[in-house]
Amino acid sequence: MKKKGFTLIELLAVIVILAIIALIATPMIMGVIEKARKKAAIQSVNGLLEAGEQYQVESMMDGVRKTEIDLTSDTLNIKGSKPDSGKLIYDSLGNMSIIAKYGKYCVEKKFLDEEPTIVTREECEMKASEKANQTTKIYGIKRDINTSETTWERTDDGINLTAQAQIGPDATNVTNDFDGLYPWSDIETYTYDVEKKEVTSWYNDNPDGFQFNGSKGEVLTYIPTFYYKRYQENGYEYILISNKNMEGYIKSDEFSIGRYTMSGDSNAVHSKSGETPLVNTNITQFREYVRKLGSEFSQLDYHYFIIQLLYLVEYADYDSQKVLGNGNVSNTAAIKSGGCNDLGMKSGTLNNDGKNSMIYRGIEDIYGNVIQFLDGINIKNNQVYVCYDSNQYAVDTYDGCYQKIGYVNANNNAYGYIKKLGYDSKNPLIAFPTEIGESDSAYIPDYYWRGSGNRIIFVGGCWPSGTHSGLWNWNSNVAPSGISSDSGARLIKTN
Repeated sequence: MKKKGFTLIELLAVIVILAIIALIATPMIMGVIEKARKKAAIQSVNGLLEAGEQYQVESMMDGVRKTEIDLTSDTLNIKGSKPDSGKLIYDSLGNMSIIAKYGKYCVEKKFLDEEPTIVTREECEMKASEKANQTTKIYGIKRDINTSETTWERTDDGINLTAQAQIGPDATNVTNDFDGLYPWSDIETYTYDVEKKEVTSWYNDNPDGFQFNGSKGEVLTYIPTFYYKRYQENGYEYILISNKNMEGYIKSDEFSIGRYTMSGDSNAVHSKSGETPLVNTNITQFREYVRKLGSEFSQLDYHYFIIQLLYLVEYADYDSQKVLGNGNVSNTAAIKSGGCNDLGMKSGTLNNDGKNSMIYRGIEDIYGNVIQFLDGINIKNNQVYVCYDSNQYAVDTYDGCYQKIGYVNANNNAYGYIKKLGYDSKNPLIAFPTEIGESDSAYIPDYYWRGSGNRIIFVGGCWPSGTHSGLWNWNSNVAPSGISSDSGARLIKTN
C-alpha cells in the first residue's frame, strides 16, 4: 500500500500556523523572562545592602570608614548574584544608596526607601551623564575693601537675583530666588537616630507631620557640598559660591548643624525643640558631652564661617539683624527653642520685637538668645590659631594641627563695631576683625570684644546684647575655662 504524505499546501499551512503561534507566544514568553530578570535584579539589592553594611561595620572596627564600596569586590559576602558593576555610597548623614547594574537593567535604591527603582542601563547612564554635565553656576558678590557700606554688589549668576526673609507672621510678598538654587535649595532639616546611626525623617517629605521635639532623634540641618572662593584683588573683596569645582575654588564638604542650640545635661546633650539652652558649661565640657553622641559629632567650629558665606552671598548685606530680624537680644533671659518651627526651611522671624528667635535656613538662633562657643580656634594676644580636625581640638594649644592665621586681630580698642575683616590667602575662610571703631554707622554693625593672653571665642551675641548681635558678633575676651549664664553651644555632624 502506498503511503500518503503531506502536500505542499498542508506543509505551508502548518508553517503559517506555527509562525502565528510564535508571533503571539514569543512576546509573552519574553515578557515573562524580562519580568523574572527585573525581579531578580531587585531582589539582589537586599543582599547587596546586607553585604555592604556588614563590610562597613567590619571596616569601621578597623578604624576605616568607607564612603564608597565597589559592589563587585570579592571581599563582599554577597547573598545572591553579583551585579555587573555598581557601588554602594554612604554620605555624611549615614544614608546608604545603591546603584547596581545587572545586564540591561540598572537598580537604584536609597536605604530608607520602601522600594528600589529600576530603569534600563541606558536610562541610568543618561541620568549620570546629565548630572555630570550639569551647568556650572557661580553666585558671587564683591565689595570695596574701604567702603563704609554694609551691602555688597552681586556678580556672575547672582546679578539681578533677589533675596528676602520673612519678618513677622505674614509671608505675603516675600521673594527669595535662592530657594531654588543650589546649594541653598538642598539645605534641609532632618532627624537623626544616634543609636542606629541613621536618618529617620526629612522635613520636606512631610512638613505637617515632621517632629521637631526630638522624638525621632536629634534635629539637625543638612548643608550640602559646594565650592567657594574668597579673595581680594584691586581694592575689592570677592566671594563666589559654585556647584562645581574650578581652579582656585575650595571644596566645602557636606555637614550638618544643630537646628537648635544645645540642650540637656552632662549625661546627654540634644538639639530639639521646646528646650532651654544648656549654659554654665565650659568649652571643654561641651566637647566631652558631644562626643557621647558619637565620633561623628563635635560642637560648632570653623563651619560657622561656611554659614556666614552662604548667608552673605544670598543676602549681600553684613547687617544680618536688618535682613533676618533682631533675634532674642533685648530680653531678661534665654528662651526655649522652637520659636521658628512654623517657618520651616524659610529664614527670618515671626516676631521682630527683640524678644523672639530668628532663623537662617533651618538654623534657629544662629545669633541671639545665647552666645555660642566656637571650638577649634584659640587666640593668643590677638593672634588666631585654627585647627580643622575636631579630634584634636584643645584649649591653650598653639601648635600641631593649630595653624597661625596670617594677620593679627584688632587691638586698637578693647571693644567696638567692626570696621574691617582680615584676609589670609592660605586660610581664606577665616575672617576675624582686624580693625574696630566706636560707631555702627560706618562699619559692619556687629560688635567685637577682645582680650589679651590665651583666649577662646564666642559668636553671635545673646539675650541682652541688643544691636551688638549678629552673624559677625565676636567675643574673644574669654578665658579657656570661661562659663556664663548666657553662653551655650551647638552641634556639628560630619562624616
